[in-house]
Amino acid sequence: MSSAELVPTFTTAVNTWQCDENAHLNVQFYTEFGHEASAHLLHHLGLGPRTQAAIGLNLKETEDHIRYLREFRVVDTVEVRSAPVEVGERSLTLYHEVRNPADGTLASTVRRRIECDRPWPAAFRERVEAAKIELPASARPRGVGHAPLPSIGLEDCARIGLVSVGRTVIKPAECDEHGRFLPRHQFGRYSDAAPWLWNHMGFDRSAMQERGEGSVVVETLHSYREPLQAGALLVIMSGLADYTDKILRLMHFAFDAESGTLAACSEGIGMKFDQKHRRIMTLSAEDQARLAERKLRF
Repeated sequence: MSSAELVPTFTTAVNTWQCDENAHLNVQFYTEFGHEASAHLLHHLGLGPRTQAAIGLNLKETEDHIRYLREFRVVDTVEVRSAPVEVGERSLTLYHEVRNPADGTLASTVRRRIECDRPWPAAFRERVEAAKIELPASARPRGVGHAPLPSIGLEDCARIGLVSVGRTVIKPAECDEHGRFLPRHQFGRYSDAAPWLWNHMGFDRSAMQERGEGSVVVETLHSYREPLQAGALLVIMSGLADYTDKILRLMHFAFDAESGTLAACSEGIGMKFDQKHRRIMTLSAEDQARLAERKLRF
């Protein structure tokens, strides 16, 4: 695949406040990169926000699949280039390639699926068809997406073994121009909940940090079900779906606390991380025995 097939859609640099305990860019910001790059790609294809409003189209994201391949550190520059990969009557799949332009390394891939409340305009579909590329092998799901993320209610969580790891209120500053909860902040809630989940699985995150151990996510799949708006009460329920000696397959479910409705869910591949040597750690036999008792029961 030639880089000429991709168009520039987003640029930024990594700030200190965007980095986590591993001193690298927190995973939630890759979701933001894909979100903003999608808007610029739609404009490039003739369907920017003003055009959407003028013809009365209502678009929403339905899924993000992200692979995290390289770290970004403070002051690293970030560049996203993008192209469409699939278009249907009302659906659209976009591909975003996130690179560090200083050395050209591929840091992440983002595949976003979008739906429209009406059929796409004919001229837009023609532009998408002309600009389509094949989804690269590096962007295809590996450890996630083997089965559809389940649709459950808040009342099902205890039976399944999910535990409460976050209770918050959605703020106006976390919503987009239409008043909908932004994807980055949805995933930010999962990221903020990670220490709670690791503690539930028997890992003392404070002790891990003292030993120079952290946790990283290498792949995620986000499913957006029902939009939430400012003022909504949000509950995050999470748990361990599966594990090996190196990976943990984690699941997060975001609910509207008042209605019990599933608003979004996510599946991710997590690992223990040696912060000094910057490498993945192996889970001990003791760790694995403990994890076996905490697996979810779907």
